[in-house]
Amino acid sequence: ALPISMSNTTTDTAFEQEFLTTWTESDPAKRRANIERMWARDGKLVAALPVAATLEGIDQINGLIGQVYDDSIAAQGLSFIYDQAIPAGDALLLRWSMLTPNGEPAGRGVEVVFRDANGKVTTDYLFMGVD
Repeated sequence: ALPISMSNTTTDTAFEQEFLTTWTESDPAKRRANIERMWARDGKLVAALPVAATLEGIDQINGLIGQVYDDSIAAQGLSFIYDQAIPAGDALLLRWSMLTPNGEPAGRGVEVVFRDANGKVTTDYLFMGVD
């Protein structure tokens, strides 16, 4: 399945594709560089259960994303795609799916991403286990 954007702007589609690389890049140094490029320095990631954590700043966000990469992508061979993106002002709702190596759904979630005037992520609310 290809990611579907509800937006007509290439800017949002480019943002979605780049933001996805902050989660999926295999090289830790490149992944960190992607995070630094996409996130505000004082950005905040608020994850609902089962993670139930609030992470602040590039170091903590990079740590969680690295753990997700190691546990889900590297260890299980899962891939992530955005199924839907709906912009509203400074917010962007992203619905994502984790897919097994044979393309079967293994989980779904939603993020609500807020960006500053420069397009950098200031806050990301992450919800897992969404149907």
